[in-house]
Order: sequence, then structure tokens, then C-alpha cells
Amino acid sequence: MKILNVTSITELRGGDAQMYTVYNLLKEKNDITQYILCPSNSVLAGICKKDKANYFTYEKNKLKLINLVLAIIKICRKKSISILHIHDSSALNAGLIAMKYVNNSTSLILSRKRNNRIKDKIANRYKYSHPSIKKIVCVSKAVEAIFENIITDNNRLLTIYDAIDVEKFASHTNKNLLHKEFNLSPETKIIGNIAGLTKQKDLFTFIDTAKKVKEKNDKKIPLKFFIIGDGPLKMSLIDYIKTNDLQDDVFLTGFRNNVTDLLPEFNIFLNTSITEGLPLTIYEAFACKIPVVATMAGGIPEVIKNGETGFLANLKDSDALSDAILTVLNEPELESKIKTNAFRLVKQNHDLNTMQKKYYEFYQSLND
Repeated sequence: MKILNVTSITELRGGDAQMYTVYNLLKEKNDITQYILCPSNSVLAGICKKDKANYFTYEKNKLKLINLVLAIIKICRKKSISILHIHDSSALNAGLIAMKYVNNSTSLILSRKRNNRIKDKIANRYKYSHPSIKKIVCVSKAVEAIFENIITDNNRLLTIYDAIDVEKFASHTNKNLLHKEFNLSPETKIIGNIAGLTKQKDLFTFIDTAKKVKEKNDKKIPLKFFIIGDGPLKMSLIDYIKTNDLQDDVFLTGFRNNVTDLLPEFNIFLNTSITEGLPLTIYEAFACKIPVVATMAGGIPEVIKNGETGFLANLKDSDALSDAILTVLNEPELESKIKTNAFRLVKQNHDLNTMQKKYYEFYQSLND
């Protein structure tokens, strides 16, 4: 079996990161040969080169669609590709065109990570219901749901949850790096998030929640709020922090390449997203035994059960989010129960071994 993974993304987003994870998980399988096709100027191309992966590139310029179509056709013919695995909607356009010129035995599948609404237009219904698409692999049932009014055959939909190296995250200990860098007292609790500074993550609600926690913190527990990441809304978020007089309470650290060392320092992980497939940071917090307080965005309620594996609130509900944070901080027995339950869940259902097995079985089923 020969698989060609195709992406048109130049940054390293969650979807491509997970695609590369699956690529590495399946390298040990003798009956599978894998390739990656990505833009020449992409972050993934640099990683593939460094790791000496089986990869091809194309030029993402004014002729990007034509270049990608031609590259797919050439590779499929030369390598006798049996599965064409598309990882984003732009690459899907090229893949559907290319399918007209490749071997009839080639199967096209699409992976979808985010639950952003697909506009109910004729073009989208045609695109995602195209007979060339054999399966659409989703990272959560919430992602599956966005296709309900778009495609005619829901049997094409399949959920394979993402996964992480649970032991890797569980083995990381708190090094107090943020406490040292920001000169925090040892007893200071950290409520944090690791996210791109984008509209999807709704970090304005994160800031609103921080303000309300500060106002409701009757026991005067020393607290600080951290957002680790960068993005286009950085200056707007800085201004919003200043407007709310929270410069000494909410910190934007910018991008950090040592998040696995910083995450164990969090006392609570606060996710305020308005759209999500199912973010890996939730799993990572579970593995580090950090209680998660989150909005009911996308697939998050599929792993967080209120009061059992974390706490949930409606989108933009900073009141409920702040109450949940204070509940975790003030009830140590409940906090311990949540940590234990969440770790058990991620270990049983979202470890890399589980994902390797599911993808291997899925790819095999396409050849049955």
C-alpha cells in the first residue's frame, strides 16, 4: 500500500503536525510506504528535509493550483499511489482535479480537523459530496456534524480522534520557569492557555475571565494568567489587557518552543475557544494532570464531562468560566478527582498507540 499525504499549508498547523505524527507512527509497518507533498517554502518541508522523510514539494506561487495538480498526478503515476490522503480544503480542489488523470484504483480521502461551518452553497455540496472522495476522516463527532447538510452520504464520515505521547507529557515535571522569568512568588497559581492569538481562540474571553476571577477571589489566592503563543491579534489583546487594568495579572509570553516544559507549571488550563475540532492541548493538559476549564467549543465536550474530567461553560461565558476556576482552586478533593479521571481517559483513548492502530486498520480497510 502506497500513501501520498498532500497539504497546501505553509505554516505548521495542528492538522499537518498530526499528519506527520501518523506518518512517523506508520513508518514501522512493512506493508505501507508513505510520501508527503507540501509547498517548497512550508515549515513541514523543512522538517521533512531535516528528518530525511519521503517527501516532495511544489511551488506555491500564482500557479499554485496547477502546480499542485501536476505534482499529484506525477507522483501518483510514478509511485503507483493507492491512497491519496488530502489534509486541507485547498489541497482537496487540486486532488479532485488530479483524480481524473490517475489510476482508477487510487482512493481519495480527506482529513478535517476544524469544525468551522461550511457554507451551504452548491459549490461546497458538490465539492465535499464528490464521488471521488471515499472517506472524510474527522477528529471529533463535532467535526462530523458540520457535514450533515453538505454531503449526501454520511457513511463516508469517520471519526479518528487525535492522540499524543501521554508518557512524554506525563514525565515532564514543573521547572518553575514562568515563576522565575516573571518573578512570581512560589505560592502563585498559574491559569494558562497555549494558543495562537486568533479569533478562533477568543482570548478576549480569557481576559474577561481573568478579570472576574480577580473580582471573585475572596480568599485572595495569589493568581496570574498566562497566554503562550503569538498571532495577528497580539496588539488588540495587549490593548484589551490595558483597558481592563490587568497588566500585572495577564501576561502574553509570545511564541515559546519549550511548551512541554511550561505546561506542567499551570495549575489550571483555561480554553476559551469559540470553534475547535478537538485541540491537542486538552489532551496534553490531561496527561500533565492539569485540570481543564473550557468552553463547549466543537469536540471539547466529547472528552470533558462537567465535574468529572474538567469543567465546561457556554461560549463567551466568562462568569461560568471564572466560577469553575475558583471551584477547582477551592476544592482540592474535586481537583484531585478531575486530574485522575482525565489522565485515565487520555491514557486509554488518546495515546499514540491507539491512534497508530486505528489509522493502520483504516488504511487497510480501504484496500478490502
